[in-house]
Amino acid sequence: MHKKRTPSPAGSAPAPAQLPTPRKHPHQQRSRALVEAVAEACLRILDEEGDAALTVARIAEVSGAGVGSIYQYFPNKDAIVAMLYERVLDQETEHLLQMREGLVGVPLATALREILANIVRVELRLYQLNADFHLRHHAALHLGMWRGPYRTALEFTDATWLPLLQMYAHEIRTPHPALAAYLLGQGLRSVIRSALQDLPEQLESPAFLDSLVAMAIGCLRPEQTLGKPEAA
Repeated sequence: MHKKRTPSPAGSAPAPAQLPTPRKHPHQQRSRALVEAVAEACLRILDEEGDAALTVARIAEVSGAGVGSIYQYFPNKDAIVAMLYERVLDQETEHLLQMREGLVGVPLATALREILANIVRVELRLYQLNADFHLRHHAALHLGMWRGPYRTALEFTDATWLPLLQMYAHEIRTPHPALAAYLLGQGLRSVIRSALQDLPEQLESPAFLDSLVAMAIGCLRPEQTLGKPEAA
């Protein structure tokens, strides 16, 4: 028999997933220049040669930095790649804030399409940078939770998606808005992640975005998907 799961006590939620971290951060101009050269070399190798060619030795060769100097700042190549992802997520966070401001007053279906299209675009950008790293560290590469105060996905959806749905209460007909917020914020992201792994070529197709929007509408207006029960 399966044992019944008991919820974690309050305050004992696991820490959010973390990206690999550097050994130390540069402070002087010379060390900052070295780290910048390493970042540029890493990006160049990924763009031109692919992940299979990415090693600390190759990064040293392309950047002109010594292997020992690189290891002073990074324990391994994953920590260097993580630095690239941090920069992308910081850029996309700024874009996300601007996008949210532009959604004020638009119809629900339009807002959902814009939000989901942005999630797909960002996930593709992260995936194309380094597919293996992206899939391995997907939990930590969550744009909505990036540098935010959220310790769990539920905290994130309650603080972001639920207020969004409350703004559209007049267009929503689900009796379970908190559940719908979770399914939109986490469930659809999981669908996108699975598609990245199984059929990445589909993510840029209009049909994929149409399907995501239809799933979202189904959570918010379940009678449109299930239909009304027949009268006795």
